[in-house]
Amino acid sequence: MPHRSTCAPGARAGHRVVAIAALLVVVCAYAAVAVKVNFVSDEHYDPAYGTPSALGPCKSASAPTYGQVGCDSPRQLLVGATNDIMSQRSAYTFYGGDWQRHQMGATNLNTTDVFVPLSDFFNRTLRSSSDTTFYTPRVTTVLGNNDVFPDYGFNISDTTQAILKTQIGVMQRYGLLNTSQGMVMARCGYYSGVANRNLRVLALHSLLWTYRLIPALTDTETDPCGQLAWMESEINAARSAGQQVIIIGHIPPQPNVFGVLQRGAVDSVENDMYWKPMYQSVYTNLLSTNRDIIRLQLYGHTHRFAILGDTDMGVPLIVMNAISPIYANQPAYLIADFDTATWRLRTLVQRYADDGYAWWYPGLEVSSALSISDLSDVSSINSAVTNMFTDDNAFNNYLTLRTGGLIDDPCMTTFCRVYTLCAMLHAEHGSVGDCVRAQIPTSSSDGGSSSGTPTPPIDPSIHVTTRPQYHIRPPSEWINDPNGPYRDPVTGKIHLYMQYSPNGPLHGDIGWYHFTSDDYVKWSIPTPAVAMNPDKWYDKWGAYSGTIMNNNHSVPVVIYTCAEPENIQRQCIATFSTSDLDGKRTLNTFEKSPLNPVITEESVPGLVGLGNFRDPTEWWQDPAHPERWLIGFVARIQDADGDNAHVIVFSTEDPTFQSGYSFSHSLYMYKYDLDKMFECADFFTLRPGGEHYLKVSTMPSRRDFMIYGSYQLDAATSQYVYVEDPARTFTFLDYGTLYASKTFHDPILNRRTIWGWVYDELSDAQIGSQGWSGVQNLLRNVEYDTVEKKIKSSPIPELKGLRQSHLYWRQAASPLTLVDGAPQTLIAAGTTATLQHEIIVTFTLSSMAPFDGTTYYTESTAPEFGVMIRASADLSQYTSVSVRMPVATRQPIVNRAQDTQWPPLKMYPGASTNAVSNCSAECVKQRMCVSWTYTTAPSPTCALYWRTSGRTFNSTAQSGTANIPQLYMNRVHSGSIGSTAPLLGRAPVKQTNPNVVKLHIFVDDSVVEVFKDGGLETMTGRLYLPNGANTTGIAVYAKNMGSATVTATAEIFSMGSAFAPAAGPDVIRNFTNSYYNLLVAMGITK
Repeated sequence: MPHRSTCAPGARAGHRVVAIAALLVVVCAYAAVAVKVNFVSDEHYDPAYGTPSALGPCKSASAPTYGQVGCDSPRQLLVGATNDIMSQRSAYTFYGGDWQRHQMGATNLNTTDVFVPLSDFFNRTLRSSSDTTFYTPRVTTVLGNNDVFPDYGFNISDTTQAILKTQIGVMQRYGLLNTSQGMVMARCGYYSGVANRNLRVLALHSLLWTYRLIPALTDTETDPCGQLAWMESEINAARSAGQQVIIIGHIPPQPNVFGVLQRGAVDSVENDMYWKPMYQSVYTNLLSTNRDIIRLQLYGHTHRFAILGDTDMGVPLIVMNAISPIYANQPAYLIADFDTATWRLRTLVQRYADDGYAWWYPGLEVSSALSISDLSDVSSINSAVTNMFTDDNAFNNYLTLRTGGLIDDPCMTTFCRVYTLCAMLHAEHGSVGDCVRAQIPTSSSDGGSSSGTPTPPIDPSIHVTTRPQYHIRPPSEWINDPNGPYRDPVTGKIHLYMQYSPNGPLHGDIGWYHFTSDDYVKWSIPTPAVAMNPDKWYDKWGAYSGTIMNNNHSVPVVIYTCAEPENIQRQCIATFSTSDLDGKRTLNTFEKSPLNPVITEESVPGLVGLGNFRDPTEWWQDPAHPERWLIGFVARIQDADGDNAHVIVFSTEDPTFQSGYSFSHSLYMYKYDLDKMFECADFFTLRPGGEHYLKVSTMPSRRDFMIYGSYQLDAATSQYVYVEDPARTFTFLDYGTLYASKTFHDPILNRRTIWGWVYDELSDAQIGSQGWSGVQNLLRNVEYDTVEKKIKSSPIPELKGLRQSHLYWRQAASPLTLVDGAPQTLIAAGTTATLQHEIIVTFTLSSMAPFDGTTYYTESTAPEFGVMIRASADLSQYTSVSVRMPVATRQPIVNRAQDTQWPPLKMYPGASTNAVSNCSAECVKQRMCVSWTYTTAPSPTCALYWRTSGRTFNSTAQSGTANIPQLYMNRVHSGSIGSTAPLLGRAPVKQTNPNVVKLHIFVDDSVVEVFKDGGLETMTGRLYLPNGANTTGIAVYAKNMGSATVTATAEIFSMGSAFAPAAGPDVIRNFTNSYYNLLVAMGITK
């Protein structure tokens, strides 16, 4: 898929025609009373652009003249934008703040380096207007969070406000403020102005009301700088004078939509919202009370256009586009037409820069594109936004407006679309959350195999105390990615670290939690349990994922992604104290390097966004230079082919791994990821000198996948790169809720294994009630199957040490013969009184003909065999794990496209001939693909999907499903209060011993892990069952098998806890530790 796409109903030229036509109609109709006004925001001028001090990748004289993604604005971009704004000859200009570049305080630049040239540009804009009905100055501008030092830093107790007064002086010198406005603004950054006899403008310093303000305000500060009281008095003054009011600020009173979508879930009010509720509530009441004279709210900050129709506010809110392209948005601004008699907003047209940012074009007119009947009416906006839940054309038009004329930030998931729209219907955190839950009910299902009556929706407020016993997790709080798995070759101790939040069961304040084991069976939590906290300036935002590995001196070294506030991602080093390494070697606490950060974002050529550089791999020796060590990271890079996902390589010749890093090259690049960004890369071999494998994770799929190829010398660059093998690439590591996996090599057992994060499928409220979130998967061996030509992962044999009672055993000498459609119970519900099982079932089929792909099936005829788990006594409630054929048709389904609940794994331009059959064939070829959609408009496109859901009407589309067997987990009858959507993935008939299929299933209360045929396919799922003790039944079944017979053998074990205390050795351990401590006290050892 191209790195930028145009949006329906037409490509860019079509948009221009529609926008110009709409504008001409409106101008003709309202020529007598309409006035044209500019809405501009977030110019972020970087005077250092094209020098080593520039922000982002634009650090050389060869940087693009007009700017690029990942950088703030060069002078030439602002000259071009100013010239285009001047050409509009608008009567008035509103500027939404953020004059200065990001991280201004980290440079030698001072505020006049920005405010002088930009004030000159604004002055030129004012002089371009011939309108005499407005008073001077014909501009209102506000300050943003990047216009203070440091970013977000404004001390309301500082009576001098030297920087603010310098900025005011410049603006007054260039005619942007009059004397009285400057005097008011000098107090705390806010002021007002009478634009003409009918209009008063309030310019707010909204930073004062935000969570991010530095220094933070206490809750006793109910009205910082008296801005709310001043606002009320100004509204009253406008009412007395018979004036209408427009409010402009920088940081808007709405959720941080961009941040929530990056996280992928609703979180706490502190993490989701810009403003503190205590200030937003008073502000909202002021608006609601005076909605008859307050016509509009204008804000910037987000670099994304939005229009809010919050009925509690009662006043429309517009979030303006940005000129700076730093966050992968096109430079854009808005032209508004108002009725000067009433100051009602009539039309709103976007103007945006082209791909090179040199030329400017008219974009969509907002009311026409979004079907808003009245831009000045909240209910009309609200109705139009609500319509976008189902109107794909209107929503695509919004996405085009959001990032400036082109869809640079597509919504490929249901959550993205729902949250985006809910945040335009509501400005208050609780209301947005309620809206999201109403649109995406926790208990909803997207279909799947069904027979009988599905489980009715259960009240999602019900709390289930799930407690997995043999999956690793802390007693409470949040965990996610496994970090730095390491086996100490000196002590033999196994160390597992993981991302951890100490402040509750939701993501935040990430550090590293620590577990240890002697045998991979029993695990303990050392003291202290938290090995690393985010306590330095460079990792205050989080001490994120990392690696532990011995350096060239056989000393363990930690490298991790350290994130500064604003999620500026860099790489940092930590080590262990000499006393610990020479003593007990607990590896309990890390010592961070004084050289941190050892790799910065400025070292990455073409980096797009400061939060897109993370997740170190292991180190490996450079094949071309044995004295050099290499290490990989994931990054989003603007390269010759566009904006793409990369695994990049840094090198060092420091044998301690602690310094001397420099950028080397890109190891691998991928064009089709929807986020243009990988996560959690691993690059490894399974034996010395063996084939290399690359594992990555992607947020759109929430899955990990394997890339196959060869590590070879690139003659053009003289660097070793990873060349993909298209015949094998790609395969998923797991078909369920396993993500961000990490492999490591055990030097004692000489094997490579893999850990992964098993995430929850609950709402934030349910997770909060549960009190913890996330487990680590059961440790798996990693092997390459030379026949099936793929990586497989299987449970390590040490897990047999967790087995307790042998509950069921049916041997091969007397197998069960399965009767079609009649499940056979192996263990009845309640008889074992345990929620922890290991289940091994081997099916033997007399014929694999039902699964050879030559016959196409409906839901009621699809052949299937498998295991029912967590079943009730009468089998009315169960979860099934099976091998089944999909519902598929021989011919494509016309006028149907897969809905947007799940994102595609790949989109690309359709073939010039036989496009539909080629799209279908490509899905069969791609080993992750289960279904496809081909559309002819707005441009011919083939979309391949890794997960199926419903299909919607689309007159330009044809769709189909790969007729290949699937590993399938059906949860529609489970009774779970979490997700009941099916989990599925391709499971083709294997080449060796095809008639025998083995399902190895681990059930640990809410966690289910499935391994098919030794791990050729695996699946991890979550079940949250009220009255779980009554749903412990296990059964086997087959249906729709035709003339093929199915027999089954089975073994079932109950499983113990991974944390149960060992019986005897504790006494010895305690004595040994005590004796060691005595020797330390006597000075005999360290």
